[in-house]
Amino acid sequence: MTLHNAELSQNELSQNELSQNELSQNELSRREFLSAAASLAALLALGGAHEAEAANTPAVGGRVGISDAAYASARTRAQAIVAQMTLKEKISQLGASAGAVPRLNVPAYNYYSNEALHGLVSGPQVTSFPVPLAIAAAWNPELTRQVYRVVADECRAHDNISLYSPLTLNLHRDPRWGRCYEAPGEDPCLAATLGVQIVRGMQGDSATYLKTTACSKHFICNNTDSDRDSVSATVDPRSFWEYYTRAYRATVIHGDVFTFMSAYNAVNGIPCSADPALLTGLLRGQWGFLGYVNSDCDAISDVYSTHHYAPSFPAAAALSIKAGCEVNCGDVLQKHSQEAVDQGLVTEDQIGEAVTRTLTVRVLLGTLDPPAKVPYKALTLKSLPWAAHDALALESARQSLTLLKNDGNFLPLDPRRTQKIAVIGPLGDVCHLGGYSGFPKTQISPLRGLKTRFGLPLSVDFISGGDSIATHGGITTQNSPLGTIQLAYISSGDWAQFHAVDFTGRTEMRAKVASAGAGGQIEVHLDKLTGPLVGMFTVPGTGGWDHLVDVTLPLAGLSGLHDIFVVFRGGDGYILNLERLTLLPVPPLVVQKGARQITFHGGCGVTGGKDDAAFAEAVESARDADVVVMVCGVTGDVDGEGHDRETIGLTGAQPELIQAVYAVNPKVVLVLSSNNSLSIEWEQAHLPAILCAVCAGQAQGTAIVEALFGDYNPGGKLPCTWYRSLDQLPPSHDYDIHKGRTYMYLDGDPLYPFGYGLSYTTFRIDGFRSNVREIGPGQSVKVSVRVTNTGKRVGAEVVQLYIVPPASPVKRPHRQLAGFQRVELKPGEGKTVFFEVPYTAQPFWYWGEDEKRFVLQPGAASLEIGNSSANLPLKTLVTLKPSLAPLPHADAVDTVAVRSYMV
Repeated sequence: MTLHNAELSQNELSQNELSQNELSQNELSRREFLSAAASLAALLALGGAHEAEAANTPAVGGRVGISDAAYASARTRAQAIVAQMTLKEKISQLGASAGAVPRLNVPAYNYYSNEALHGLVSGPQVTSFPVPLAIAAAWNPELTRQVYRVVADECRAHDNISLYSPLTLNLHRDPRWGRCYEAPGEDPCLAATLGVQIVRGMQGDSATYLKTTACSKHFICNNTDSDRDSVSATVDPRSFWEYYTRAYRATVIHGDVFTFMSAYNAVNGIPCSADPALLTGLLRGQWGFLGYVNSDCDAISDVYSTHHYAPSFPAAAALSIKAGCEVNCGDVLQKHSQEAVDQGLVTEDQIGEAVTRTLTVRVLLGTLDPPAKVPYKALTLKSLPWAAHDALALESARQSLTLLKNDGNFLPLDPRRTQKIAVIGPLGDVCHLGGYSGFPKTQISPLRGLKTRFGLPLSVDFISGGDSIATHGGITTQNSPLGTIQLAYISSGDWAQFHAVDFTGRTEMRAKVASAGAGGQIEVHLDKLTGPLVGMFTVPGTGGWDHLVDVTLPLAGLSGLHDIFVVFRGGDGYILNLERLTLLPVPPLVVQKGARQITFHGGCGVTGGKDDAAFAEAVESARDADVVVMVCGVTGDVDGEGHDRETIGLTGAQPELIQAVYAVNPKVVLVLSSNNSLSIEWEQAHLPAILCAVCAGQAQGTAIVEALFGDYNPGGKLPCTWYRSLDQLPPSHDYDIHKGRTYMYLDGDPLYPFGYGLSYTTFRIDGFRSNVREIGPGQSVKVSVRVTNTGKRVGAEVVQLYIVPPASPVKRPHRQLAGFQRVELKPGEGKTVFFEVPYTAQPFWYWGEDEKRFVLQPGAASLEIGNSSANLPLKTLVTLKPSLAPLPHADAVDTVAVRSYMV
């Protein structure tokens, strides 16, 4: 279907696109036609498809990274290779694991070599950074780019360059969604700005070669997970264009991203992986996307099997290829495309175009060139500056921390007055990395961070499975039913390494394990993988992966510190889970008078019921402490990929534990080591201090302790609204953004507003100036403010610019973020921050459903500046002149943050 036909009505499409003879060839021809007609009609209803240009032509000029000449050369080279392929060879290229074509010197290739949401997931040496939701809390585009430049360097060094990550741009519009931690917040301006920097960091600065491919996903409106394989999101035109598409568009227009992932769900009845209006009309035609689209895993299968949109797998394959989905994570395209061709559902030329798009990107990655020609081939594990990567992980953790409450300057803590510290909570000794995390050698929990800060021994008796510093094989981590992190997906031959433990006086090692199968064995070696064999645990079948039991191993004649290596033996497949190792007996605590004491008691799990003995032990440890550091939150056991959460408060016995501890000792600071926002009204009302640390990466424990004791002044700001209760939210499946979602449309007071965060110092923002009173097409307004650190500590303030639009005939946001600038200031230091706001800034415009394009309501718009969406004391008005002509594209307004700079 040619894109100019998108202007036709559905009846006109049926008359012009296919003849009655073509329609009667077979059922799928008719179904395919109706699919395309309905899809383009749906996009026409949403508006915008009539602005589409020819596919593969950039809608907004020029490349950002790869040059036009390099792209054209790569595509020509790919076309020449594909022209020589047989149909069978072409079909072999359509899956995530593409087959080799030796006669054409095309090697086998894996388009799903790894994940890199916030660091490479698997590899012998990786750095784990804060998750995107935490990175967004730093409000620092340059830091974001630095982080993902390092992630890409490590990907190249591990030879993992085609990735299904890291750009989850299904925004944090509802905190019940299981994958909120993957998104850079709830706001399209913040997400778009950071998303562009992620792309640039991942793909590199070369005009000739891509360092890696970044992937913008899950396109589009995949904001529930429990039913993602079968649900259809019903989306109104204004929400679609004003909210859901904006960050995706920015990664194409400003980032030149080379991979998109089509989502599992359908939108307005059409599965995303089989929607030509989305993948061709909008993505390629209107935005000028030049890369390839890969499906989410088995999403093309879902077109038939769960959405029942296609009548067969060959039909699903044909619909997806013709829609513009080139790579199948799954096997439908490779298994059924031949049948689709044989049945006349798709042509060999259409398959050839799909392969050309994927091969073009492989050429740009340098996979078909000699290594000496590709500059990124110089990146090896030995060549990387690992110490610098660790330092950046720590700095990004610091900047992600957000101080939510600090009554009476309870923080920072005075180390001279905190000789006895009680660490309590299920996440106190967990380095909570979050989903899609690797196994960095550095993993610092809050407890480990405290012990290191005060020079106390790090030898431990209890070792969580998540404390592993290296793994080999298919091992991943997941939440255990006891509230810790366990090793899972373990197969025979896999191994894991743990930090050194003092074996002096120990007579027994205990492992807490589960196996849904027949069980297996765990070999324990000291100091290295082939080191002395201590013995072997025998693991029985326990009847389920969550049915944990203790198995024991006697110890004799061991002393001193030794690293622990465990090697798993058993039958084929996934054999067991390892939740923890414990060394017994525990040496008695000998405390010299005046020496600092740091104790830890979990008290309860993240989920599950109350264990009276553990609960009482934790509460008792808090009674006479100088300060209690409560570390609580929600983990992947509560929400994550494939499962949403039903509530937004702390889970299990955690609220009861916090209240019981506070009752015996009110000197409590709550550290939220959480993968998502929380409703914590009681804690906000009663506790003196709350620090938010959303999955802050491998160095989180160090950063948290630095913030608690004032070695670092937290300056993060919330990238999403924290609601008081579910009563403030519409149903999860309601995609109308105007119905009270996000700070833009919420009526009533949130628990914590978007953009909120405290500091140990104070700032003054004043001197608001504007250079003009009105602007029209092609013009900008420049505003400036002076921000000064009026306190006694170094600190960071995020100056935020919002726009309140003129009164319009449709519901508009209360205000909308247009720009921001993170400013680091010494005591007494001041800087002037400038914002240059163009006439095309998206907050000035709204989607006109009748006009099917963005339109502007002339009148007075308010430009407001402050340090959160709820604290904007500085305001000025600018009059918007009428737009005399339509914008050149239906969605040509700009979503990334307006140009800002400091003097």
